[in-house]
Amino acid sequence: MKILILIIAINLPVVSNYAQNGMVEIDPIYISEDVERGIVLINQEIDELNSLYPEEKKTIQSGNHHYTFVSSIEEFEYGKTYEATDSESKYFEIYFTQLPVINIFTNNTIVDEPRVYAQFSLCQSNGDYIANSIGIEYRGGWTQTLPKKSFRIEFWKDETGSKTRNISILGMRSDDDWNIQAMYNEPLRLRSKANFEMWRKIDTLYYIGDEPEAINGVHQEYVELFLNNQYRGVYALSERPDRKQFKLKKYKEGEIRGELYKGIGWGGASTYTSLSSYDNSSKLWDGFEYEYPLKEISWGNIYEFVKFVIDEDSIVFSENYEKRFDIDNAVNYFIFLNLLRATDNTGKNIVVAKYNMNEPYFYIPWDLDGTYGIIWNGTQENITNDILTNGFYDRLLKYNSFRNRLKIRWNELRENLITHDNIMGILNTQFEYLKSNGVYKRELIAWPDCNFLDFDNLIYTSNWLNRRLDYLDHVFNNPELLIGIKQITKQNQIRIYPNPASQYLNIKTEDITVIENVKIINSLGACVYNNNKITGSIDISGLSNGIYIVIIDFGNGETQIGKIMIISKQ
Repeated sequence: MKILILIIAINLPVVSNYAQNGMVEIDPIYISEDVERGIVLINQEIDELNSLYPEEKKTIQSGNHHYTFVSSIEEFEYGKTYEATDSESKYFEIYFTQLPVINIFTNNTIVDEPRVYAQFSLCQSNGDYIANSIGIEYRGGWTQTLPKKSFRIEFWKDETGSKTRNISILGMRSDDDWNIQAMYNEPLRLRSKANFEMWRKIDTLYYIGDEPEAINGVHQEYVELFLNNQYRGVYALSERPDRKQFKLKKYKEGEIRGELYKGIGWGGASTYTSLSSYDNSSKLWDGFEYEYPLKEISWGNIYEFVKFVIDEDSIVFSENYEKRFDIDNAVNYFIFLNLLRATDNTGKNIVVAKYNMNEPYFYIPWDLDGTYGIIWNGTQENITNDILTNGFYDRLLKYNSFRNRLKIRWNELRENLITHDNIMGILNTQFEYLKSNGVYKRELIAWPDCNFLDFDNLIYTSNWLNRRLDYLDHVFNNPELLIGIKQITKQNQIRIYPNPASQYLNIKTEDITVIENVKIINSLGACVYNNNKITGSIDISGLSNGIYIVIIDFGNGETQIGKIMIISKQ
């Protein structure tokens, strides 16, 4: 059994005797080739190449690859397209990029669980190079139905994954578990990365003094990806929101200390709107997915907190809510949620964590693509005059103390962080970086049918943001308006149960809007159930064990997504 190992090296080019003939020699680690699309991507620093090869450049030699330019080149530039042919006269377009390039190779079919063995390499333009075995799977809900898919990878020490390896990538943390985000539904592939940067500036973990290495979110870095020698476009390599990221206290001697839950659906518990019973044999409960501790599933603590929010009388709630939840964090997240108008992040796509027993819970955001006038499915929703909330915030907003904290914190952030110029500056900087490296050209080659790319989106975003800031200035500076304002939670609250399921699946909505259609998608992206006549339970006895995506279309044009697990079939 061949085992790939971690390699990190600095590779400096050596000028050969052929340089005088216009030949440029490039180490193969810097070159990735998609023969089908006729793309060659090189990410060696061009200042270095232009310095080493100052004369006209006529050909490139790299290992077994030889490319002859249609026209000789004076100086290489990022973002330009260079026409060339290989030794067999096949036409290629050669590009230079500053972005790190990932290559993944696998003979296995990638699915949404379990992870399958693959080989991974990443090369930076400065020559830093990593190669290692990985396990790879698809990740995401609705986004798995899109042609460009996101991945979750885990670094392995062998082909079985029985042991993992922590690796630090692109200046981010050292870990074995990473996401590779497709961003296919983001108009310019900017929002997620920019929003996480903004959140880390807005909020600070209350226990940072005790855990100086704790991070209150995730870092992301842009990369370009080849999968089995096919160019797949620009991605965001992302840390994961887990115990290690937040430095939560470890499970110790049968005692639960740190806790972590992820909102994955619009259940009554994740939105604090209703309370159902839980089953400690399942990792899923009423919109939450259990993340930590892994050694013991116990929903009791978070159940008691949800019960406290929903059922506790006003006096007891007012006397205790600051002990049960970090209110500075709650204020920051409420501002952040409404600044972005992140309509998919009021119950779903929120991580709820606890640092240690007898400590308060706090929020960490997740999946921040549907923001700044774009919703979860990549379409524009040009609304700026509403407030997003959930059942927890509905209760908090009744108290003067909480509303006054919102006003004070909003005005602090408005001094220099939450400004139109600052936010648009972040987005424009990222846009120019991707554009100058020719990323959008290659996205259109890789995904010519993508209807989400919108090169005028920054104009739309700028106008939207101006109106949103004006509205929030008015509301947060007159916090009494938050008491009676029309507050948007999530329409068409649905429950998909049981989850895990075995024989039948029930879909219940608390809204009068009619369910028009239900689709169930398997881990390969194939539709295995499609029915517009929903009466009672759905018979899933014919489906195999595994993870499935449920897509529910409503009569008012809305769509909601859920993830289910089917188990216990022979």
